[in-house]
Amino acid sequence: DPVDALCFYPDENKLVSGAMDGTLRIWDRKTGAVQVLGTSGHIGHKRVWDVDVSQDGKMVVSGSSDKTVRIWNGESGKMMHVFKGHKNLVRSVQFSRDLTRVVSGSDDGSVRVWFVETGELAFEPIECYGVVCCVRYSPSGDRIASGGRSVQVWDAATGIGIRSIQNEVYSLEWTADGTHLIGGTRTEVTIWNSHNGDQLRTWEAHAQTLYVHGIAYSPSGKFIATGCEDKKVYVWEAPAFEDPQTNEVRFILVAFSSTNSWFIQSRASSFSSFLDVCTWTSVITLPKSLTTVQ
Repeated sequence: DPVDALCFYPDENKLVSGAMDGTLRIWDRKTGAVQVLGTSGHIGHKRVWDVDVSQDGKMVVSGSSDKTVRIWNGESGKMMHVFKGHKNLVRSVQFSRDLTRVVSGSDDGSVRVWFVETGELAFEPIECYGVVCCVRYSPSGDRIASGGRSVQVWDAATGIGIRSIQNEVYSLEWTADGTHLIGGTRTEVTIWNSHNGDQLRTWEAHAQTLYVHGIAYSPSGKFIATGCEDKKVYVWEAPAFEDPQTNEVRFILVAFSSTNSWFIQSRASSFSSFLDVCTWTSVITLPKSLTTVQ
């Protein structure tokens, strides 16, 4: 089944994926072995839209078309918590830096922040008046950025709005120092100052009329990767962002490992390949079907 979400574990030896059939899997980078989380994934085989791994590697969070946010044990794969409250599919999720909270963005137009241990809301849902495509904590953890019809920056402790940028985005990431936001729109990539909202640079990255579904910023600040349904992944090198590395395959999802050593790209069919960042050569490809490791 198509893979809709990917995230590396902090040790870079594993990654977790979420699929259209509602399952979550943990993949071993070296061997390709796979472990399925839980017994049935999300209710009714509902599509998994996003996944994130906690910084200690002990928890995984997922958001799904079943309108729930779920916390899983990142080692055993057992489900720990189910958070209910969204009225439409949950499109984006992420752990806070201190691992005490999870932020979620939904097609119901709201951003919610949950306490991991209790499932209670940290504050009232934030209304964004439109589909929320992505939510991301800033590297320092003091702000949350949401993307959809516009880019919004919120105080992570209170949910109070700090900044509004009137640009529609489908994907969104912070730079490693938290000073800038990078958004993927229809065909373009844009960089904004996260403090004052100034638009610093925009360039066309993909074919016309197609949204930039995947965007990843390397922790070193050296690379930006973008993925789209135009059958290409581009890797742009800062600060020029010109003459990108290109893969002419139908890849949409992209992610860097925490030390910039590895880069993962996934098709909209279940397989993914790891690339060595130094050479941009494929190191291992995960096949469509593997024996499940219990």
